Amino acid sequence: MAFQQIQTGIITEKLIETKVFYEKWLGLETKFESDWFVLLCLPNRPEVELAIMKPNQTQVRKSYFQNSYQGKGIWFIFESKEVTKEFEKMKQNNAPIDLPLTTEDWGDVHFTLVDPNGIGIDIVQERNSN
Repeated sequence: MAFQQIQTGIITEKLIETKVFYEKWLGLETKFESDWFVLLCLPNRPEVELAIMKPNQTQVRKSYFQNSYQGKGIWFIFESKEVTKEFEKMKQNNAPIDLPLTTEDWGDVHFTLVDPNGIGIDIVQERNSN
């Protein structure tokens, strides 16, 4: 396979709430917006995108792209070079932190948030590739 990247999307009735959450707490920027679809991206890597779409759009051809997310079985991982700094900043701004800054037995240092759709967001310290 010659894939270059993986993108993801959320189908939700909570289009605006979801957009605001990812902009406010995770710093994503709006790349495109309509009344039924929003495309967000990382400001430092605009090719990394998150799509948000309202369900039941007639212009979307397949039913599996029309069903609302059911709140189970998916999570997002955001890597940070300074997870402690991110945690303190979010905590100070009253972010919806679900798990405080934690060091796991396997070495991950992370904390979690939950988005308006019930999707877990894991903010993890970036590991050195050495």
